[in-house]
Amino acid sequence: MRAQDLVEQVPTVTRQTTGAEAARVVAEYRLSAVVVADESGRPIAVIPGSQLFGLVLPRWVRDDRTLVHAYDEKGADEICERLNEATIGDLLDDEKLTASKPPSVLPEDTLLEIASAMDDAHTPMLLVEDKEGTYYGALTMSRVLAAIATAAGQDSDLIRRRLEKDIILRGTPEQSGPTREAP
Repeated sequence: MRAQDLVEQVPTVTRQTTGAEAARVVAEYRLSAVVVADESGRPIAVIPGSQLFGLVLPRWVRDDRTLVHAYDEKGADEICERLNEATIGDLLDDEKLTASKPPSVLPEDTLLEIASAMDDAHTPMLLVEDKEGTYYGALTMSRVLAAIATAAGQDSDLIRRRLEKDIILRGTPEQSGPTREAP
C-alpha cells in the first residue's frame, strides 16, 4: 500500500481554536493528534494529543510534576475549564511544545517509508503532500497500523473497516472542502 491509498480527511483546528474545542475534536473523532491549519486551510502543525495537556496544566505543575497533588477534584475541574480560554495559538507559542513543520510523506511512499517517517518524527499522524506542496490529507497511526497488520496477515472485519472508512466520510455534509475545520 502507498500513502495515497491510506490518506484520509481529518478535522482541522486553527490558532484561534480553544483548547476545549480541540479536546472535543480529538475525543469525537478518536484522533491521536490534531492538524492545525492557517486561515487558508493549509496545515501548519501537527500536535500530538498528549501535548494538548499543556493547555490544562499550570506552568508550575509542568515544571514540577509532584505539585499536581496540590489540587483536589474540584480544583482540578476548575483548571480544566481554562481550556475554554486557552487557544491552540497559545500552545504553539509555548517553548515546551515540540510542534514544528508538519511531518509529511509523498503520496507514492510505501508502508515502510510511512512507518519510518512516523517513527523518526515521533508522531501519530503525518500529512500527505506532493512535491509541489499540495495537501491530500492525513495518515493516522491507527490506519497505518491497520495496513501493516493486513500486510502481516492479521486481517479482521475491524481492520478492514478501519481501512475502508475515513474519519470524515468524503462527500458528506459534515465535510466542507478538503478538511473540516473545528469551530
